[in-house]
Amino acid sequence: MKKIAIATLLSAFVAAPAVASDFYAGAKLGQAKYSYSNLTKNNPTAFGVFGGYSFNQNFAVEAEYIDLGNINSAATTNKISAWGLSAVGSYPFNDSFSVFGKLGYARTSLKQGPVAYTANNNSATYGLGGQYNVNQTVGIRFGWDRYKVGDANTNTANANLYSVGAVFKF
Repeated sequence: MKKIAIATLLSAFVAAPAVASDFYAGAKLGQAKYSYSNLTKNNPTAFGVFGGYSFNQNFAVEAEYIDLGNINSAATTNKISAWGLSAVGSYPFNDSFSVFGKLGYARTSLKQGPVAYTANNNSATYGLGGQYNVNQTVGIRFGWDRYKVGDANTNTANANLYSVGAVFKF
């Protein structure tokens, strides 16, 4: 009985790194560009965190939180953020470089000025990018993502996020 228990524990420790290497997490920093026309500050700094699970080298699922920065109009300052969940398809050219596309769902929140009026938008999000793997556990990502921002009924705009980030596989 002890031999079976020891064999089971050893096999669990051997298999754990193989399963764990499919998870990844990262952070990104970039600049958001909005399609609103009456802004005095239209390209704020943005940052975010993300995490995902790779089913194989071509398909993953990824969740993210993005702070899309503050945009200013003549009357007020607006703070914009987003939560998202996306399917990620990738094509590896070799062990070091791959390209990817994302398609998913995002909930953006626009908080307006001192009155704290909030406009939420639930819509599709998508993006493209590339990833350079420094080694088996660390990668550098370059990407473009698009989010729909604003009130779903009247005032909507697109937010384009251009970013660079780091990916850590574990």
